[in-house]
Amino acid sequence: MKESNLYIGTLSGTSADSIDAALFDLGKKIKVIGSLSKKIPQNLKSKIIKFSNSKRNLYERPTKELKDLDIHFAMETSNLINQLISKLKIDKNLIKAIGSHGQTIQHFPDIKNPYSLQIGCPKIISEKTSIKTVGNFRKANIDNGGIGAPLTPAFHKEIFFSKKVNRVIINIGGITNITRLIPGKKIIGWDSGPGNCLIDQCVQEFTAKKSQFDNKGRIAEKGSLKDLTKIIESFLSSDYFQENLPKSQAIINFNFKKISRSKLKNHSFNDWASAMTEITALSIVRDLEKFCKAKKVEIYFCGGGSKNNFLIKRIRNLLNEDYEIKKINNLGIDPMLIEACTFAWLSKKRIKKEEINLLNSTGAKPSLLGEIF
Repeated sequence: MKESNLYIGTLSGTSADSIDAALFDLGKKIKVIGSLSKKIPQNLKSKIIKFSNSKRNLYERPTKELKDLDIHFAMETSNLINQLISKLKIDKNLIKAIGSHGQTIQHFPDIKNPYSLQIGCPKIISEKTSIKTVGNFRKANIDNGGIGAPLTPAFHKEIFFSKKVNRVIINIGGITNITRLIPGKKIIGWDSGPGNCLIDQCVQEFTAKKSQFDNKGRIAEKGSLKDLTKIIESFLSSDYFQENLPKSQAIINFNFKKISRSKLKNHSFNDWASAMTEITALSIVRDLEKFCKAKKVEIYFCGGGSKNNFLIKRIRNLLNEDYEIKKINNLGIDPMLIEACTFAWLSKKRIKKEEINLLNSTGAKPSLLGEIF
């Protein structure tokens, strides 16, 4: 009987908008069997945001509320996976494993005892789905000398690298991460800076959280940058944007209230949204020009930010003629499922006991990535 190559990938991005789960056939060619997404309830999202903004070491000193949140999130994830399996009418016994990233709460790669904390206990997911589950991916990377993120470059390399074409994959979630796939240069990935997080925070501030994000960039598109360029450049002059690679970031370092401070009412909602969009666009473009110089570079976007038409338009307008934006669907995977596919793929590698090489991207030695439950 032919061996099953069915694996599930699940995660919630740093924006904490939704939990995604997708089933893939990871044979010679990746095939999406089906997917489901569930919006994170506002009460749960509020708790996630609260803990994400805490400077307390929650890894060493977790509170009872955080432990309860860990269980709650694992149950939400388990329920979504079971719904997906039911919807697809798939025999659970054919699914080899679940790769679960969880929801990042804290990510501190540069302190004396670095750590990256996710909620969504993989052991509970394994028990509630009756499927082998691989988790704690970032922890494994840090344990092997890395900075814990980004983990996607290993997957991007295997699936999207071409010896004949210069490619860059840009995943815009709460944070933006970039993978350079340019023949003759080191394959490397890093966090360029904010993705949707500052834009989302701006929208939530002005709408008292009635709206969570700028749909297609329509709010920012009506704004003007004229009186906010100094604030934009001041923010982009901070140390992180001058650092060399590898580098990794956390949402706690990008705070709209801190940027706007007493000047919030001096400018319109549209202008502030436009400025936060410009910060994301410029941080991406400047990193491309700094680290991805080459002739004829194909740029592919994925993640929630790829749906922000105005943001993509700004990036396109800021880039020079060496860069061409292309649709990642043409490479065979839905842009909204690439991260889920990454963790399905990582779970397969862990089950097969294959080491992952993220030395260039995170500094970790090649190692088995993740823990099996």
